[in-house]
Amino acid sequence: MSSAFRFAMRMNLWLIAAMSLTSTTLAAENDWAEGLTGNSTGASRQYYNSAGQLAWENFMGDWCDVNNARQGDEPYVVNLINDTDESRFIQWDVTKLVAQWRNGQHQNQGFFLRVLRGDGVIVFCSRQHAESTQYPQLVVAGENGVKTLTPQADTYLAESTYRSQGDSELLRLSGEPCNLLIRFDLADCKELGKVTRATLRLFTIKQYGDAEVGVFRCQQGGSLSPSDPIDGLAADHPNDSNIANDPDVIFATGFESEDWDDQWTVAGDMDVIDTVHRDPTRAFSPLAGKALRVKIAEGKNSALNTAYKFQKEVGSEPEEVYFRYYLRLGDDWNQTLQGGKMPGISGTYGTAGWGGRKVDGTDGWSARGSFGKTVPNDNPLGGKHPIKTYAYHADMKGDYGDSWVWDKGGHAFLENNRWYCVEQHLKLNTPTKNDGVLQAWVDGRLAFEKTDIRFRDVSKLKIEQIWMNVYHGGKLPSPYDQHCFIDNVVVAKKYIGPMKSE
Repeated sequence: MSSAFRFAMRMNLWLIAAMSLTSTTLAAENDWAEGLTGNSTGASRQYYNSAGQLAWENFMGDWCDVNNARQGDEPYVVNLINDTDESRFIQWDVTKLVAQWRNGQHQNQGFFLRVLRGDGVIVFCSRQHAESTQYPQLVVAGENGVKTLTPQADTYLAESTYRSQGDSELLRLSGEPCNLLIRFDLADCKELGKVTRATLRLFTIKQYGDAEVGVFRCQQGGSLSPSDPIDGLAADHPNDSNIANDPDVIFATGFESEDWDDQWTVAGDMDVIDTVHRDPTRAFSPLAGKALRVKIAEGKNSALNTAYKFQKEVGSEPEEVYFRYYLRLGDDWNQTLQGGKMPGISGTYGTAGWGGRKVDGTDGWSARGSFGKTVPNDNPLGGKHPIKTYAYHADMKGDYGDSWVWDKGGHAFLENNRWYCVEQHLKLNTPTKNDGVLQAWVDGRLAFEKTDIRFRDVSKLKIEQIWMNVYHGGKLPSPYDQHCFIDNVVVAKKYIGPMKSE
């Protein structure tokens, strides 16, 4: 290996680590989405971001009260809105909450307004209203002046529909309930200095009865505080050098040899997979030497279908395993129709656990990774690609697998044209008990954890294989050629973690 190549590889690993650390500081993964009226991409009664399948912990939204109590009943401020049939601004003194956002005590996830008492329905103008003088306002006064802000996003949650209400000209509040969300960008207020007063102003054009409305703090998603990746056994093998010889490693490959496919029990269709060290057409940059290029061809569903079967390769099947691979979505990766399958872990034994073959606890199971539809550009996560788990397990209700979103920390929303370290840990349950474990990390940061899974009811079902699968669907074929790249696969008895440079 040349010194120039080693330097390039170290720089690539450093850039991966730097970009992944920066991504943890972004608020987008925790922002509720405004969406478009009548669609299912924005905030709704069930999701704070429907396109990303990021769910509220509580039906109709999550909030904190002035005492920092989740779903608490003590608002920061309250105002009684009377039915006077008068169009007017309603005001709330939100100084305390805005000051907390400004000093970093809480992440600014927006105001959450809800009816505390009364049966009235109050209609306000949104930021999409035809008359700009009636837009919502946040008037912030500080030591160095005053600024009037218009919303970054506003919407309301209606109990009667699962659809978003995001670009409506009107906002509704009621005890039915309809809860109102509104978020302002406070970045332009830094020059004001210390906040002395902040006033939230909403213009009402209709009132149908009286209502007492309290202001709370939106509190959805998890913490996005910067965090270092969790190191594993890969930390002892810079650039994965000699990692295959680690006593806790079962299998490792970097797709460098010409006969790489002989390392796998099943290699798959060579018409749609090959190894490459360059592909400028798709903005490819290698991780370390060659990578496996996977093509979902236009009009097709199946791409990668490679497997490492433990019984054949090592003579026994484990009940717990860690599986790490590096993934890069090509420049042409854009899922517009539906999601699909990604690499994962399974024990189908050719009997049940895929393709609508429902499992019963005795005949099979699977926990493949999966990808979702690309998030639309009008969303805080616009252009990113969610990954998750697609599982056939003994408690499944339908004929097809359950989709489990990797929703911790926002780490599992991937961008095009960059490498990610994806790791899954699966521990089978005690037969008949709900104690099976599935975890996932992206770039060494926990993205998913579920510890109550019933994969099986009989001990004969074990971990049959690592299933390297990429599949479009469902049933709908890909509308165009799409590519992804895979490299540095490691299967082990312990947590592996991201590569480290020398």
